[in-house]
Amino acid sequence: RAFHTRAAAAMPPHGSAKKKKKGGRDGKDRGKRSGRGARGADHSRGVGGGSSLENLIDSGNEHLAMDRVREGLADLRRACALVPDNADAWDAYGTALAEFGHPDDAVKVLKRAAQLSPDLGYEKFMYLGQLLDDGEAAATCTRRGLALIEYQAAHGDEDAAERMCGACCALAEQLMGVAEEIDDVSDECDELLRRAAEADRRSAEPLQVLASLRVLQGRSDEALEALRQSMAIWRRDRKGGKGDDDDTAGDEIDEERFATEHEGEYDVSFEFRFECAKLLLELDESTDAAMDVLEELLEERDDVADVWHLLALANHGCCEFDRALEMLDRAESLYGIEGGGVGGPGGGPPGDGETDTDGNGTGLADGVKADLAELRSAIEESKASWNGE
Repeated sequence: RAFHTRAAAAMPPHGSAKKKKKGGRDGKDRGKRSGRGARGADHSRGVGGGSSLENLIDSGNEHLAMDRVREGLADLRRACALVPDNADAWDAYGTALAEFGHPDDAVKVLKRAAQLSPDLGYEKFMYLGQLLDDGEAAATCTRRGLALIEYQAAHGDEDAAERMCGACCALAEQLMGVAEEIDDVSDECDELLRRAAEADRRSAEPLQVLASLRVLQGRSDEALEALRQSMAIWRRDRKGGKGDDDDTAGDEIDEERFATEHEGEYDVSFEFRFECAKLLLELDESTDAAMDVLEELLEERDDVADVWHLLALANHGCCEFDRALEMLDRAESLYGIEGGGVGGPGGGPPGDGETDTDGNGTGLADGVKADLAELRSAIEESKASWNGE
C-alpha cells in the first residue's frame, strides 16, 4: 500500500452513504416502512375503498406497499386535508414522504405530526433525526424517538429491542457528527453503543459504529478489530444462514467462503456495506477485504458511482494503476448523472447541498470533481513513479 495514503484524501466522506437514508436505522434494508403492516390495509375493501379518514390512510399505505407511490402519497395527502388535526394522518403522510418524497416536504409534514402527537409514535422523530440538516436538532429528535422506544420496551413491546439498537446507533453517530471535540461525547457514545449491542446481540451495526468512534479517537487498531467483528456477524448471519448458535461465532472471516454472495443474502443494507468498505480502506493494511465487499456491491448494482470511486482507490492502493484508472473513468461517467450516489441512482451522495457551478450541466458537485481530479493525479503520479523504477 505504498501509494494508498496519498490518494486517501480523495475518498468520499464518512457518512455519505447513510445521509438521509430511507427506512430503518439499524443497518438493515427497509423496503417497507415499519408500521405500514401494523396499520394494515383492509384488503376486503380494496384500494381506494372509500373517502373516510381510515380508508384513505389504509388505501395510501396499500398503494405504497404495491409501489404505486403517486397514488399512495395522494391518498395520504387527502387524509391530512380531510381531518387537518389528525395525528395519524400526518404521521403516515410524513413517513411516506421520508421514504418516497422530497426531504424538505417530509420535514414539514413530520414536524406537524410531532406537534399533534409529541408523546406517541417514535417513527416521526427518528425520520426527523435523519432528515434535519441541523445536527443538534437532529440529535434532539433522535433522543425523543429513543425515549418513546424505551417506553415501549418497558411496557412489553417485544419488537422494541431491535428498534432501540438502531436508535442508539443513530444517536451515537449524530453526536460524533456535531461534537467539536470527540472526547466531549465519547463516553456517551460508548454507553449508547453498549446499550445497542445489549438490545440486539445479532446486529452488526453497533460494532461498525464503534469502529467509526475509535477512528475519531485515533485508536485505529481497536477500530479495525471492532470492524472485523461486525463483518463476522453480517457475513455469517446472512438471510437463510446460521444464527446465534453458529459454532463459528467470533472466528476469523473466511473470505473464500463468502466470495460469491448475491443480492438479498445479507441482512445489512447496501449502504451499510459501503460504509464498511470505506472503513476497511482507511484501517486495513491490505485492500483485499475492502475490494471483496465492493465487488459484491457491484454484483448487486453496477450503476453506483461511489462504489467505482472506492474501487479506484483500492486498486491504486494495491498498485493496479491501469485498473484504478478504468474504475475512475467509470465513476466519473456515473457521477455525471444528477442525483446519484449510494443514496440514489448514478452519481454522488444526494442532498449534500453542493451544486455544479461551472455551467457544464453535468450535475457533478465541485467538491466531488476536485476529489476525482486529486485521485487521478495521485494514480498517474504513482504509475509514473512505479514504471520509472
